[in-house]
Amino acid sequence: MPTPPTLPTPLPFASAPDTARILRDVLVPVIAQGPILRRPRLGTLAERLHADDRALRCVRRLRRKYGDGPVLFRVPGRTIALVLAGDDVHRLLAETPEPFAAASGEKVGALTHFQPHAVLVSNPPLRAGRRELNEQALDTHNPVHHHGHRFVELIRAELDGLHATLGWEDFRAVWSRIVRRIVLGDAARDDVQLTAQLDQLRADANWAQFGPNHEEVRSEFLTAIAQYVDKAEPGTLVEALDRRPESLDPAGQVPHWLFAFDAAGIALWRTLAVLGTHPRMLDPIVAEARHPDASPLLAEAGAAIQESVRLWPTTLVVLRQAREDTEWHGRIAPAGTEFAIVSSVFHRDDEALDFANRCEPAVWLDGRSAGPWPIIPFSEGPAACPGQNVVLLTTSTAVSHIAARYELDVDPTTRARLAGAMPRTFNHATVRIGFWRRGQ
Repeated sequence: MPTPPTLPTPLPFASAPDTARILRDVLVPVIAQGPILRRPRLGTLAERLHADDRALRCVRRLRRKYGDGPVLFRVPGRTIALVLAGDDVHRLLAETPEPFAAASGEKVGALTHFQPHAVLVSNPPLRAGRRELNEQALDTHNPVHHHGHRFVELIRAELDGLHATLGWEDFRAVWSRIVRRIVLGDAARDDVQLTAQLDQLRADANWAQFGPNHEEVRSEFLTAIAQYVDKAEPGTLVEALDRRPESLDPAGQVPHWLFAFDAAGIALWRTLAVLGTHPRMLDPIVAEARHPDASPLLAEAGAAIQESVRLWPTTLVVLRQAREDTEWHGRIAPAGTEFAIVSSVFHRDDEALDFANRCEPAVWLDGRSAGPWPIIPFSEGPAACPGQNVVLLTTSTAVSHIAARYELDVDPTTRARLAGAMPRTFNHATVRIGFWRRGQ
């Protein structure tokens, strides 16, 4: 009698108590803080509760109990796999979009509120064309965007008027002017209504498919974006956008650029808070700013920015969805499983990284950040951020310009939080910084 085929062993499901812990310590804090638009008050609560410390402890407990393979748990309507091992992070990101789609159900439910045709919510065959559109417009494969000189000039001009004490919202208003000029042109510099509309839609997106649907706001927002794209001022990102393949909705890619630049502003603000608390870290950045020929790509400033995003990831959770059954360490995850990578769990694991809780920009200059353990401030693989070069150019320019021209006076509460080991949870919205001209 023939031996019946061996059925594949499924990945383990978390027990009911462990599922409750995953929700309480890992996923609910991410949702509460606002994965698409930060909620400042809940960010403060997350900081007080040390949310990212709790998430790391939870993942370590799950590793000990279930092993390194992803652990499954159910929420209404879907199966989610929490990723526990570094190698599995690399695999998920390397094997995107097949078999692991970047356009997971949760992501589509959120991002369609304001970018219904963007590459992040696109599946084949549209995804490849939209990805190429983004890469062409953003000069993804070049270290410096071909409009980079204009970006640098306008950043410096906007930052020259900072002589004041600013909170996050004050600084965000300055950064948003810069972003609108870079993306859309000088005509958009004072279009605060456009940013307010995007904020409303992002607030809706925090609730994914369960959020309110402000269709009129979305229509007005997307119409305004399309008008800026049609006019396409010289020296802007939208000018670099190929507008011919209408079926790909080229203008529909632009909302994500505005959204991503807001996260870059958060990273920049946190960087300035750290540098103002630890002035010695400013020395190599100031020296670099005064001798730009020695470091034309502003490596020191860029390292400080990337270290900020390692310490406090602006993408709180990275999502992928399996299009088919997939094998993990000899076990099977069923098709449709959504995989969740909680960024801070890997960036701040002091059992894997000896610099996990220090601010050490040098790791981006000496190769340590490229080790086997996943440090993914801009993701990696085929779906890595196509605008990494633009983000690093703009934020590095801002850090360099500010460091060379201003003394940074960080509020006492923030200085106390950042004086020793870097906190795993750090709410940028409560930071205040004085910008005082050097030599005055």
